[in-house]
Amino acid sequence: MTPKIGVILFPGTNCELEALRALERSDMQPQLIRWNDTETNYGIFDGFFIPGGFSYEDRGRSGIIASKNPLLKKIKEEEAKGKPVLGVCNGAQILLEAKLIPGLDPEHVEMSLAWNKRTDKEGNILGTGFYNDWIYIRTNITPGRCAFNNFAQNHILRIPVAHAEGRFTSLDRELVDLLEKNEQTAFQYCDKNGEIINEFPTNPNGAVLNLAGVCNPEGNVMSLMPHPERTEKGQAVFDSMRDYIGKTFSITKKDNIVLSRKSKVKDEIKSYEHPNIEIFVDTVITDNEERTIEKAIHDMGFNDLRLKKLDYFGVYADKSANLEEITQALINSGEIVNLAKEVPHIVINSSENYTFDKKYGLEKTDKAQQNKGIRFLAFEKENTIGESIMQTIKQHFSIEGINKITYGKQWNLQINPDKAEEIVKTQIFHNPHAMDIFKA
Repeated sequence: MTPKIGVILFPGTNCELEALRALERSDMQPQLIRWNDTETNYGIFDGFFIPGGFSYEDRGRSGIIASKNPLLKKIKEEEAKGKPVLGVCNGAQILLEAKLIPGLDPEHVEMSLAWNKRTDKEGNILGTGFYNDWIYIRTNITPGRCAFNNFAQNHILRIPVAHAEGRFTSLDRELVDLLEKNEQTAFQYCDKNGEIINEFPTNPNGAVLNLAGVCNPEGNVMSLMPHPERTEKGQAVFDSMRDYIGKTFSITKKDNIVLSRKSKVKDEIKSYEHPNIEIFVDTVITDNEERTIEKAIHDMGFNDLRLKKLDYFGVYADKSANLEEITQALINSGEIVNLAKEVPHIVINSSENYTFDKKYGLEKTDKAQQNKGIRFLAFEKENTIGESIMQTIKQHFSIEGINKITYGKQWNLQINPDKAEEIVKTQIFHNPHAMDIFKA
């Protein structure tokens, strides 16, 4: 009997055709399921594949909006029956944000697929963000430990990688150690000889343990960042999936596998210390990210929410510097605000409010337009964007007196205060393993 595989599509998925071809090459029968399909019976499928792409344009962060879609509840129900679920690239991000990977604590997100960070052996950063190339991966755990690795450890797969947020990382070091002991570290980046070297280009994104793929403790769900479906050289992954469904092999588990544990990472809303210059950037057109996330929150049951998003730049300047001049020079540089389609609101020394006019520059105002609603600030822990802007300012603009620039997003929630914190705790605004969130 030919296994039937549901291929899940979200707005922005772009790898479904490659997925269909790969599944068919392994003698499986794929069927597309769209994100808004409420009629399909998931029970007719033997397994599921979530392809790559940019679901919801990566609004918020990669995978987060799709992970809140009700169809993930159906996927969870089916994988609990032992059915295999494979998420590749954006699909990997969706499974992680849906708490199916690593799958030890269904109440908490346990890892992050953070921004790529390409480093040399000394740890120097060579580049960040999107990276596209052919890489090598291998399984370094017991063959057949998961539904997707039933082949020899010396079988090296040369397949493409193409992502910006693919760096497996976790603040919970005990979890990382447990993943190794549990043999959940399904695939690791290696060189062409199979040697696992923790530096670029062997490790293309800086992932902890060179992780390319992580499975759940039961072994039937996997998040895999590289793309085995884009080449026949990755076919062993799909052949394993087919054989698992056909029960020609059963998952090989080590003794004393840990199936559940409570996350050790404390996710808390922190207090914010304001820098002496803050620039809040609004758009003059509809902010699609803002609208999409608001709808996702409504779908979670918070129907009375009104949401506003502002890009946020915290500028740490010398106390003796002319803060108004620095602010005006920063805005005129074009590095933080596009005045053709964005409007800045400025706060200096936490109390003085300004607007900005293209002709006249800073203009003082009594209105704190950035302060509507209950406010939260979300920042990437590594501040990659802020550091990049700071570097550009130093190299190309003669703006003196700036010591640091941070970049984040301010989320203004117009809703009951108790519900506001409840929404933040869904982690739709932040992944605690890669981000911090503050009460503004």
